Amino acid sequence: MDQFLLWVNPVGQAIALLPGLLALCQGIQRVAMNHFKMRLVFPWKAHVRWGSVAMLLWIAGAFGFYVTHEVFGETHITGIHAELAVWIIALCVVGLLSGIVMDKKKKRRFWLPVIHGFLNGLLIVLVLY
Repeated sequence: MDQFLLWVNPVGQAIALLPGLLALCQGIQRVAMNHFKMRLVFPWKAHVRWGSVAMLLWIAGAFGFYVTHEVFGETHITGIHAELAVWIIALCVVGLLSGIVMDKKKKRRFWLPVIHGFLNGLLIVLVLY
């Protein structure tokens, strides 16, 4: 059982990277449309769906704290990995909330999309690290 638990987290998080990278690419398309006047079609619903899936899976990665506690008797044995997990979870919550606001009330905005994009870009960097 311990072996299974030790594999669930890294496999799940690797799978979460795929929709996260897809949402990032779609977000970059949006930036290109808005700021570089490129003629692209922004897949809004797909961006929301894939970004939400990735962030919910990364939040579910907090299960890793339970796994390390169950298997090793403590939680922060993975060092920087565990420290970054806390920041990743927080950034996911902010990304989800800001995304929900923009999805529910579609209108021209400047700062919220900038903050959303910057923090989610940072999120991807932390996840890849």
